[in-house]
Amino acid sequence: MNIARSVPVYCFFVAVLFFLSGCASMNLDYEDPSVELISFKALPASGFEQNFEIGLKLTNPNNFDLPLNGISYQLSVAGEELAHGVASNIPTAEAYGESRFVVPVSASLFGGFKVIRALMSSQGKDISYQLKAKLDIDIPFMPKLTVIQDGVVPLGQKP
Repeated sequence: MNIARSVPVYCFFVAVLFFLSGCASMNLDYEDPSVELISFKALPASGFEQNFEIGLKLTNPNNFDLPLNGISYQLSVAGEELAHGVASNIPTAEAYGESRFVVPVSASLFGGFKVIRALMSSQGKDISYQLKAKLDIDIPFMPKLTVIQDGVVPLGQKP
């Protein structure tokens, strides 16, 4: 009688092992998407906060669509955090395609002073920036993905 009760349990564990081995053998050819800063527009200030709109381009190098629930982002200039923001309703990046969108970003007055000081100390040389974006991809079991893009704003004189 004891053996009759344990047979369903053994069958269940064998089925789970087959399922897990099937998942492990799936070959997902996944590459991280990239996010690029493509535009920057100042909006009217509000109190001690300056508002901007930044244009972003999400490039999907995969053979499947990347639907997004949302994005959070941080923009640093000359090593100083300038602005940050969050957005939802981001368009889906189709397979082997791009998604372009504009998101709001805000900077505190005090954070802006640090960036201005860094710009003044650069003495007209090119200045670096970093965009750090956390993507909430709307695919089951897909973790949030952090993408970092470094770039340079050309301020120096051309020879």
